[in-house]
Amino acid sequence: MVKVLQSDAQAHRLDALLALFKTKWPDFESSLTGERFPSPLLLLAASDRLAGGLSFTTALLPDPAMEAVWINAVMVLPEFQRRGFASKLINLGCATANAFGTDRLFVYTDVPDLYIKLGWREVSRDEGGHVFTKVFG
Repeated sequence: MVKVLQSDAQAHRLDALLALFKTKWPDFESSLTGERFPSPLLLLAASDRLAGGLSFTTALLPDPAMEAVWINAVMVLPEFQRRGFASKLINLGCATANAFGTDRLFVYTDVPDLYIKLGWREVSRDEGGHVFTKVFG
């Protein structure tokens, strides 16, 4: 059985989540917690093994110049992929951001099909990836 939990109740797992993100993105240095964005989500497998997670951050939008909440990282370990867990993390991330008081969420990604499937709208793209947004309500 796999479950998704907010890290508020599992703060001791944040170092492990950061280490997991760094296996894919070695330069990942963003803080996983902050006052301006929700706490990360943890994907826990049997025996409460960390199997993935999702983190948030804030960044400025170019137009209009305002700060927005973004999905900073989504990762699922290879042995848990292709089972819908990334989609589950993203959907719960949307609900978490909405409950936090955010009316929309942004992401910069190199897997656009996943976000299109989940109803996100593409805002822009460049040679490195795509920017998508999801508006709540």
